[in-house]
Amino acid sequence: MNGKAILAIILMLFATGVTFGLYQINFQGFTHLTNYSKTPAYSLVGTRLYENGTLFLQVSRVAGPDTYGGFIVLVQILYPNGTVVYQWTGQQLGKIPLSDIKNEFPLHPTKPIKIGNYGVGLEVPLGQNSTVILQVPHPLQAGNYIIRVWDADGQDAAYGIKFQIEVQVTS
Repeated sequence: MNGKAILAIILMLFATGVTFGLYQINFQGFTHLTNYSKTPAYSLVGTRLYENGTLFLQVSRVAGPDTYGGFIVLVQILYPNGTVVYQWTGQQLGKIPLSDIKNEFPLHPTKPIKIGNYGVGLEVPLGQNSTVILQVPHPLQAGNYIIRVWDADGQDAAYGIKFQIEVQVTS
């Protein structure tokens, strides 16, 4: 082997090492590989809940892969102590009428997902801001409540963002 080939191999290994090293330094060290683009994250800022049980769930998909949507499979209303007041499962979310979903960007809408007649949740594309109108079957008392959503991967938080918001119901 001549000197130029050896130098090229050394420089290639050095560049590879620097690339991997800087990536891991910037994304939580050398203990494990980190891929921040694999998990969806949601913001619920703007969500409103009314005494008559109407929930205007303002959901925005703020992070995650852009190749497929995030999938919300559970929406909960909780008391501040964590007790569930009411929840919508993936089966119920998959049967929401399209008229109850208002999308800011209509070309890539938030929409219910069904497999046959079986609902499985809501698909929320990256960057979409949607208002989903849900109805609790009974009135609510005035007070503070927590609205929380769960992704299909079983998470209610990612990237330091909790998929929940505290709302106040007034009489």
